[in-house]
Amino acid sequence: MSDQNSSASVSEKEKGSSSVGYSHEDQIDALENIDPKVEARIRRKFDMRVVPMATLIYLMAFIDRSNMGNAKNLGMTQDLELTGNRFSITLTTFFITYVLCEVPTNIMCKKFGPRIWLSMIVFAFGIVSMCLAFCTSYAGLATARAFLGLAEAGIMPGISYMLSTFYRRHELVTRVGIYASFASLAGAFGGLLAIGFSKIPPWGMMHTWRNIFFFEGVLTFAAGIACYFVLPDSPETATFLTEEEKHVASMRIRLETLTHEQTKLKRIHFVLGMKNWNILFMSVGLFCSLLCMNSIALFMPSLLASMGFDSVKSQLMTVPPYACGTIFCIAAAIVSDRFKTRGPILIFAAGPLIIIAFIILLTVETTGVRYMAIFFATCGAFTGSPVFVAWLVNNSSGPMVRAIASAFAVSVGSLGGLVATWTYLAEEAPEYKAGHIINLCAGCVIVISATLATLSFRWENRKRAQGKRDYLLVGLTEEQIGELGHTHPDFRYTT
Repeated sequence: MSDQNSSASVSEKEKGSSSVGYSHEDQIDALENIDPKVEARIRRKFDMRVVPMATLIYLMAFIDRSNMGNAKNLGMTQDLELTGNRFSITLTTFFITYVLCEVPTNIMCKKFGPRIWLSMIVFAFGIVSMCLAFCTSYAGLATARAFLGLAEAGIMPGISYMLSTFYRRHELVTRVGIYASFASLAGAFGGLLAIGFSKIPPWGMMHTWRNIFFFEGVLTFAAGIACYFVLPDSPETATFLTEEEKHVASMRIRLETLTHEQTKLKRIHFVLGMKNWNILFMSVGLFCSLLCMNSIALFMPSLLASMGFDSVKSQLMTVPPYACGTIFCIAAAIVSDRFKTRGPILIFAAGPLIIIAFIILLTVETTGVRYMAIFFATCGAFTGSPVFVAWLVNNSSGPMVRAIASAFAVSVGSLGGLVATWTYLAEEAPEYKAGHIINLCAGCVIVISATLATLSFRWENRKRAQGKRDYLLVGLTEEQIGELGHTHPDFRYTT
């Protein structure tokens, strides 16, 4: 089929119906009539432009967020007198503002567009990271961390929302997996950066751990500049697409999600985004995944130090587990998209790896085996959150609804990050039994929530296939049908 015929076939379905006035079968037919070569070309252009930029800014966000663990082992606790629970409190202040601001900041992302909004917040947390280098007291550090949480709140839900406007449902988890996997790579890269920056000779008040915050902030600020010039706001405004490609890129998303283009925020978008069983399962799963992920990101150097490694070696020993976690996360994402499934990755891979890891850490004393458990925990924890986020976005229909749902679930999930700041307390070293038990329980809940979600979505899909939800369309106008989103009888949940 020619490219022109591809566009024409989509346009025919679009005529007079805003892409929602036809059945599930018509929707599938319209999507299948898009020329695969055109679609592949569009995906390739997005993969070359959008995904690398999203990956870079998420990498810098996670480095700036998790470098406290590196700074702690390089003298920050002594210089700022972080006695008792003060270190955990400074970690907590980040997550308080982070959680509170995720929903409003993602609505702002939809309003201003990803290019402008994401660039602004990357600039902001780059500057805040540099400011951390000048902190001279516990109070100043805690305050700066709160501002860092405010600035970073929109990154994960913002990137996830942005990708959902460029990629179809079963293309999404690979791309989310790629950018989110760099949270794991941030641990490896951040550890190496920490060692490198800490070796820079003192200049003024800057030395060791202060150099980490300052120079990582400079790199982040540079990433914000690149973000402004590289990212498009939407397929329609992507200057690297032809006019035909813009049309096809936009319509393939709208056809698949059975929605009108949502430009104004309405009450129904909040209802669909926050009041459904999809958000319940995904929020619980994200809470547990982010609890485990942040526990590892914040305390891996401390866990390795408890195994007998010195401060420098414990930094270097973080690199292999993080690198392994990155590879595993990307591989799991590719498998998930290849088989168009989400639940089994969590039920049979991510969750069990976390469970096995923390059972080993609780019961085994051999250093080599315990170090192997760190690999398992990293692979499982850093795989869980991107799959849950992609699963949530897959099952939320319409750009406004996706923006609200992803931000709400990530904000609830980020409470797990807040809990993580208290999982490994200094007085419990070197066994850290309470922290291991908390993460073990979180792994079990990941398996349970993913299992319940999979069974529930399959049950609902069967009901819709049998026509038992068709009554929802009775008496509705075309506009009202277009606002049904994932409650539309022809919408099928990803399982």
